[in-house]
Parts: sequence; C-alpha cells; structure tokens
Amino acid sequence: MNLKGRVISEGNAEGAAVVLDSAFSWIGDFDAATGNLEVKGHPLQGTSLAGKILVCTTGKGGTIAPFIAYQAKEAGKAPAAILCDNADPILCESALVIGIPLLDRLTPSPVKSITSGQNVRISGDEVIVGS
Repeated sequence: MNLKGRVISEGNAEGAAVVLDSAFSWIGDFDAATGNLEVKGHPLQGTSLAGKILVCTTGKGGTIAPFIAYQAKEAGKAPAAILCDNADPILCESALVIGIPLLDRLTPSPVKSITSGQNVRISGDEVIVGS
C-alpha cells in the first residue's frame, strides 16, 4: 500500500510502525532516556520508539518538547520518522530540530491504514507500507 502526504521535514527512513490512535507528546508520553512510550494505561506503554516509525493523529505539548526530542536523538532513542494526520507546530519543530522525516495529511490516513509492526518506508512524499 502506498500513501502520499505533505512533507514537513524531508528525509528517507524505514522501520517498523508504532501506531498511536491519539495525539503524541514528547512531554509525558515519551522517555528520552529509554525511547519508550510512557502513555499510562495504553496497550503500547513501554514500547520502544527508537528507530521506529511513529504514527499518530497529531502532536501536543509545550515548547520544551524539541529539547526532549533532541535528548532522545543524541541518545539514539528517537523515532526514525513520524507520520500523522495533522501535525501541530510543536511536532513540526521537534522533527525539524532532530532531522527526522515528518509527513502529515496522508491519503489514506496512516492511523487508520497502518498497524503496529508493519514495515514502513518513507521516500520523499511517498510512504510505502509492507507487511
């Protein structure tokens, strides 16, 4: 399956998808030291985002988020890329600061069409989803 979307932060990446059906925050939802999701009570709590493709509806959080993303990147614990339905300014800034691909407004919706564990390859504005 192929998806097309708006490129906010350019780049190429490949990895297993981790799909959140909600907004993602670097603050509180993520541990920069381990790379793990820390969404309390979520089935994916404790799942590593390191080197993976994060798929979420949007972002949320405050101005410290890019610093947390940077700490994760420096520790080798950041996601390889982010795909979302509609990127918020903080998610955009974070992806740009750490130099990872970020695409949004994908058709079809990545949250609805990608499942956790699927291999995802990003090349420019194209997203290729495998099994």
